[in-house]
Amino acid sequence: MKKRGRKHSFAEKCRMAQVADEFKKKKNELGAKKAARQLNVSLASFYNYVAGTDLPRMEVLRDAEEKWGIKWKLIDPSEFLQTRKVRSIEQLAFSFIEAVREEDVEVAEVGPEGKSVLQVTLKIRFQT
Repeated sequence: MKKRGRKHSFAEKCRMAQVADEFKKKKNELGAKKAARQLNVSLASFYNYVAGTDLPRMEVLRDAEEKWGIKWKLIDPSEFLQTRKVRSIEQLAFSFIEAVREEDVEVAEVGPEGKSVLQVTLKIRFQT
């Protein structure tokens, strides 16, 4: 669940998008009140999950799996980017940066590329 004042990581955003998609289906099928009741969450929380603005606790995700037969899968970040509208290169870059852990980045090469430009080549390890 999102803590106040804390930004969601890219992985959390991917998970929230998946939860929103699945919970929207259940909202349309059961109605929001009944779906929220089945998961033992408030109606406001359920609407936050459907809107993709909040991430449910693990217990809620497990309940949804058990009661509704939802199979949560690991989301490939490229799949998330292909299905969501990217409004700017900055948005894409910041989303990517949030997904990378510092210990997975290695500076491979640094060199000048002009009077006021420095070229940096990075090696980034992705967990699969």
